[in-house]
Amino acid sequence: MDHDVVDFDPLTITATDLKSLLDANVLTSVEIVERYLLQIERHNRKGRQLRALISVAPRYNVLGRAKQLDEERARGKTRGPFHGIPIVVKDNIMTEPSLGMDTTVGSYAFVGAKPKKNAPIIDQLIQGGLIVIGKANLTEFCGLRTPNMMPGWSSVGGQTQSIYIPGGIEPGETILGHSAPGGCSTGSAVAVAAGFAPLALGTETVGSIITPASRSALYAIKLTVGEVPMDGIFGLSKTFDSVGAMAKSAADLETLVKVLTKGSSNRDSWDSGIDMTENPWERNWCGLRIGFADPAIWKLDEESCRPDRNADEEMEQKYEAAIEKIRDRGAAVNYPVEIPLPENLSVDDADGFEMVAYHEFKDIANKFMAGLEKSKVRSISDIIKYNADHAHLALPALCSNQDDLIAVRDHISNPEWVSEVIDRLKLYGADHGIDKVLSDHDLDIIAAPADSGLCCFAAAAGYPIATVPLSTIRLNGRPFGIALTTRSNDEHKLFQFVKMWEATFPDRPKPSTHFRSPNRRSPPLLPDAPIVNLILREWDSREWSLSSDALTEWLNARWRKSGYSVSQETVYQLLKRHDRIAFRGIVDESEGAFTREQAPRRRKQVQFED
Repeated sequence: MDHDVVDFDPLTITATDLKSLLDANVLTSVEIVERYLLQIERHNRKGRQLRALISVAPRYNVLGRAKQLDEERARGKTRGPFHGIPIVVKDNIMTEPSLGMDTTVGSYAFVGAKPKKNAPIIDQLIQGGLIVIGKANLTEFCGLRTPNMMPGWSSVGGQTQSIYIPGGIEPGETILGHSAPGGCSTGSAVAVAAGFAPLALGTETVGSIITPASRSALYAIKLTVGEVPMDGIFGLSKTFDSVGAMAKSAADLETLVKVLTKGSSNRDSWDSGIDMTENPWERNWCGLRIGFADPAIWKLDEESCRPDRNADEEMEQKYEAAIEKIRDRGAAVNYPVEIPLPENLSVDDADGFEMVAYHEFKDIANKFMAGLEKSKVRSISDIIKYNADHAHLALPALCSNQDDLIAVRDHISNPEWVSEVIDRLKLYGADHGIDKVLSDHDLDIIAAPADSGLCCFAAAAGYPIATVPLSTIRLNGRPFGIALTTRSNDEHKLFQFVKMWEATFPDRPKPSTHFRSPNRRSPPLLPDAPIVNLILREWDSREWSLSSDALTEWLNARWRKSGYSVSQETVYQLLKRHDRIAFRGIVDESEGAFTREQAPRRRKQVQFED
């Protein structure tokens, strides 16, 4: 196809924009994929070092797929509305080996494992013409490895960082503090916000999609539990887990959900039917009845997020200003609406969700491993042993235990008692929770700050929950948003709200393109401890003729399929920091490495510590 190549900004362009350019023959899918691969190369492991992706589809593979879809388009065939557009999927969703990416769930125990087939949701994407360009980082084992693990951290992927926070997570940060990127699906959210792909899939038990999406200024939704098959997906709970989608626009989100739910008996009822013409709120806000929670009550607890008075006041003021604007546009608003507190979801002062997860996790993990044609591990006991035997990789100082996995292995639960816990959660989440509030106040939707416990009620009930972007806090530029929920299979009401929200508040916060804030000094980020230890071990055990660049080339060739890479300067500085004798440059038989700067001449083993 002959045309002038149109450059686009991956940070801001939407999938719907790309569709228009493809339809107009202004861009090809090959060109789109090449642009996203460049953005990934620049900022996933290098540049901003966001670590949003664990693996990237091999270039030859993904460009071949894009070329095939371009050829189909040239023949007049398109598989769906997002034909030829890239998407990132969370790395707990099985992808078969032909796609060129492992499914690790963030664990070294699953590196190199080969699924027998794609998860059905992946086949749905492929049949719809989308291109799976990468697998997103996540909280290892969906958070059930060790207590208080920072969301978005895995031993394979490292710590995902927000593109909005200069310098990354603050030292000593709480799990949902203002510099933390969010929940288990953090990699998916950051990948979209950082321009690695316009769309992403995540999974959620409680807040795993909604929290990181709101902190990346995205539109996102967790679908009604059971609406999309969870086969081939590693999760925490068959009772509460569901797939969800993330995007930079309301139209992108709704279109992607229609692709995911093709063939669903409820799909036809989800079309919000909104004609987005001039001043659409004159007709469409008027059709919605929304109850907004009190932000002074519905916020994160101090253990999860240390209070900051200025940030709290700023978020509350912008939340209330948005409510007033919606009311002025004709929505029937009830504010503040009284909602039962999340404490009602506890059982004997314990976390009801955790009780259920401890019971269901083992079966989910075993079913996942049974779906692997090749694997180093076949049981939770195998995983625990593998981690212990490879502690330098799997149990780094940053996250050195696997207490949750051990507890799950040893846990003996009473199925009848667990069933009672599930019934209690559903009772207080639905009948005495969301359903009661909607009925008592004649509402369509309940809304609250995304940084709140609303996701707990939606999870307990198995109901859908969505989020929309609102603004950022002056403290550090972190985005925040509003979460909204409704009854089972009433996603069309959420999409009506989401579309109207975007029409009323069209400017979602954009990330800065600067590497660091001028007012903040941050040291360069080195690889995580397992990678550091691996690099040092390879340097000490092989002959590199003192060339750090030779080691770098060998490592990157070895890691090619995983999408991981490390720069020559990073390896050189790492060796220098750990007292190895090294030179920059590729080895020459007679002269050795080309000298630039010599590291210190002491040579000893030093264990990296965070």
